[in-house]
Amino acid sequence: MGAATPDGLRQLVVVGSGAAGLTAAVSAAEAGADVVLLTKARLADSNSMLAQGGYAAVLPEGQRAPGDTVASHVADTVAAGAGIGSRPAVELMCRSAADSVTDLAGRGVAFDLGPDGRPLLGLEAAHSFPRILHAGGDASGAGITRALIRRLRALEAEGRVAVHEDARATGILLDSGAVAGVAFTRDADRSAERVRADAVVLATGGAGQLFAQTTNPAVATGDGVALAFLAGAALRDLEFYQFHPTALQVAGPDGALRSSLISEAVRGEGAVIRDASGRRFVADYHPLGELAPRDVVSRALALHARAGGGQAYLDATALEGLHGDGFLAGRFPGLDAMTRAAGFDWRREPLPIGPAAHYWMGGVATDLHGATSVPGLYAVGEAACTGVHGANRLASNSLLEGVVFAGRAVRHALSAGRSGSSARGWGGPDVADAHVVDAFPAEDARTLPEEAGRALVADAMQADGGVIRDGSGLARLTRTLRGWTADDSETAHLLLLGRLLAAAAEAREESVGAHFRLDFPDRRLPAPLNSTAREGSSARGAAAHGTPRPVVVRHPGSAATEAAASQHALLGRTA
Repeated sequence: MGAATPDGLRQLVVVGSGAAGLTAAVSAAEAGADVVLLTKARLADSNSMLAQGGYAAVLPEGQRAPGDTVASHVADTVAAGAGIGSRPAVELMCRSAADSVTDLAGRGVAFDLGPDGRPLLGLEAAHSFPRILHAGGDASGAGITRALIRRLRALEAEGRVAVHEDARATGILLDSGAVAGVAFTRDADRSAERVRADAVVLATGGAGQLFAQTTNPAVATGDGVALAFLAGAALRDLEFYQFHPTALQVAGPDGALRSSLISEAVRGEGAVIRDASGRRFVADYHPLGELAPRDVVSRALALHARAGGGQAYLDATALEGLHGDGFLAGRFPGLDAMTRAAGFDWRREPLPIGPAAHYWMGGVATDLHGATSVPGLYAVGEAACTGVHGANRLASNSLLEGVVFAGRAVRHALSAGRSGSSARGWGGPDVADAHVVDAFPAEDARTLPEEAGRALVADAMQADGGVIRDGSGLARLTRTLRGWTADDSETAHLLLLGRLLAAAAEAREESVGAHFRLDFPDRRLPAPLNSTAREGSSARGAAAHGTPRPVVVRHPGSAATEAAASQHALLGRTA
């Protein structure tokens, strides 16, 4: 390793090993860059591995559903996102989908085919046509991720990429405001190390562990978003956290509820949602009923429960009668095994469900190349906010976005050479008048114990920052989170992100997409929105009266000095 690419970039570091991170690492290695991939657990530990739904793409004529078009995919994505976000990013992603399917197939992904040899296409909520590809039925994320891991391991065997598992990123290293590398620790011996980089791609996934009920794995603690903020990068749309409406909720050995995802595709095949009396009720809240966008269905469940509707249930008992015996086990083998392990026979009984934190539309603000406001720093996948998802992500667009923008980020990094994009040439949102929020602990903050502390954070976020919010609850949440600090990096990151999310949610005094406030139940027009935020002052009143502006968050001072100092104070360790 060590030879420069023709454009001058010598080493690229990827942090994270979901579909976006693996795509970035594989793409860069195949292009001739020296690549280092850091992941804080094992390669297979990611949200991508758990993705059940599939991969949204309008395929070429002859393979797509009759009548489907790229324009329809764009329209569905924009509608699900409530018209907020970046239409150019949406159009770019949807136009690139078919080519990305070809690229994935070339890297070993085996998409499910029908008897005629053409890709099987499924229908999911808020899509106008069947356009969802699967790989292994309800294990599409695993099918895609495993194929990319195999390709990465082959490149590693050829000496074209270095993979470091159980390597926890602790800081983004900067030189004169531009990326210079990554600081990390090895879990085995807690040794602190640094790796030099001409560009860094953050692909660390979401932060579902912010909430008590989540479909995300334990590794989803938002590390990349927190580290980007501390390095001076702008964040945006943090108030928009999607709760998946159909998570199987059963009590664990300790009596606490545990959530397990039940794919949108089950409703696409005809399953319905009923309340405790057996009545279908989601259509009371939206004409599309169970096939409405996720934010609508989650909100319907939460509001109906508040109105006395009791426990909600997903009823798939009619599907075998519609499609034949064995349909559920054949179409959804993973879900069939999961529900049986939980003690249910979903062929004959409905499943208790509730909303669970699933996907963060917000994240590190990027332009159409995945570049952030810090030169040389890129963000892709759920850690990024490209503007594609707006206020609510359309089903099965997450894997697509991660793969498409990971490829674009690598191409841009290679063409930009050392230090990547320049702040002057960055195409992301304007942060010149960024709003300032108080993101760090109070002086008298109490240090939380690691395990119990994380549960306290998640319970507070679930209560006041979940599906339904209001100003008093968000103010209480901010006071609570500012009263706590943590010595371990993951809990510290969650506390930081929780404060930022609460500030963004308090600033947006309206209800739109996944952000719903009882005290501001209507959408303020005109839209779309654009607002900005920085660490330091009160969040209240950030959305100016009149036309709301999007909520972008960034660190206030010099990225090279103040961010590093704040990071050390927050994490209690030296990079």
